[in-house]
Formats: sequence, C-alpha cells, structure tokens
Amino acid sequence: MNIQKLLILVFLPALVLCTSCHKRPSKVEQMRAEKNERDSLAYIQAGQTLHYADSLLQTLMPEVEPLMKSFRYEKNESYEDHGHYVHKLLATSSNSQRCFLQAYVSDDRQTAVQSYFYGSAAIHQHYINLSVNDLYVEAEGQNHSFEVEGVHEILSVIGDDAINILRFIESNQDQRIKVTAKGDRKAVYYLTADEKKALSETYQLARLMADIAEMEHTIRLCNLRIEKYRQKHHIQ
Repeated sequence: MNIQKLLILVFLPALVLCTSCHKRPSKVEQMRAEKNERDSLAYIQAGQTLHYADSLLQTLMPEVEPLMKSFRYEKNESYEDHGHYVHKLLATSSNSQRCFLQAYVSDDRQTAVQSYFYGSAAIHQHYINLSVNDLYVEAEGQNHSFEVEGVHEILSVIGDDAINILRFIESNQDQRIKVTAKGDRKAVYYLTADEKKALSETYQLARLMADIAEMEHTIRLCNLRIEKYRQKHHIQ
C-alpha cells in the first residue's frame, strides 16, 4: 500500500465527519474516527520500522560468515540442548593443564565466559577479576570442579556479566590484562596475545548475534501489527 492510500485511511474519517456541517458528529463517531486515525498512524509507523529493521538486518548478515571462520561449533548431544561457538584459539583440548579464560556464544545467543583453573590443590573460585592498572571488571559465577591428574575448576559467568568482561578485554586488548580467580585462595594469570584476540572476536560475535536477534524480533512484531491492521480493515 502506497503512502497516498495510507493518508486517505488516516484522514478519511475526519473528512466524513465534516461533510455534513449542519450535523454535529456524535461522541461515538468521534471516538471511532480518532481510533481509526491512531490505528492508521501505527500502521504507517510499523511499515517504516519494518523497512528500517530489514535494511539493517541485510547489512548485518554478511558480517557473520567471515567472523565464523575463526570459530568452531561444539555440542554434546547426550546432555546439551544447545551447542556453542568457541574460538579455535580457545579450544579446551589445547589448554587442559593451564589456567586460561575461555568464552563462547551459544546457538540460542547466550554468552558465557569461563575461567579454567588447573593446579595441585583446589581454590574453590567463585568470582574473577580482570584488571589493567587501576581499571578492572569482576563478576561472580558458578564453579564446577573435578580431578584428573590434578585439580580442574571451571567458573562460568553468563549473560550481561560475561558481555562486560569481553567488552573490557576488547577495549584493552593492547594492554597487559591480569586475571585473578578468587575463592578460598586465589590464582593469578595473564591473557596471552592470542587469547585477547580470540576473546575480542568472541565479543564481536556476541554483539553481532544480539543485534541480529533484535532486528529479527522487531521484524516479527512489525509483521504481526501490520497483519492485524490489514485483517481489521480488510486490506489486501
């Protein structure tokens, strides 16, 4: 539907009410006209928002494929409902006997940061602190531990806290970033250049997937609003 037809839908009720100047419109007629005008304006706005969201989505989608080349998809079908994308430089198999920071974005767009601790005795880590000089970010998480040729602990931080950590790394990737895992005791380690690169790219992927999800949600809502209006007013 072009803009001229939409404007007619918006202002037609008011024109109808004014065709007979000797007859004052009733309260019900006025309310009906005002409601139709609001509906028509909402319909136009939904169409404009739909166009904007679709245009932005078309610019975001091509950015996914080149970024995905640095990640691999992992999923254990026996106990995981969702798989996740892990940077190839942060593979667990390559870092099984050292302290390091890993991050992933799941296929339901959940972001997580995991602090891996390895040592001879447990520290029972329950939060981590990342710092660059006087700047720092920290977050609590859930810890899981097991013993295989030493003590392994995995502290998981999810959601906004994980995003904040990755944003901090991305903003300070040219600096020396200190990681302190804290619990009954503490462990300190520093991110390598490859780790900072991989974690920064994980942040980029997380933000990109979040933006795509937001645009897809907006498009669904706009289509629902437009279809509802069309059905109500019998518009083809």
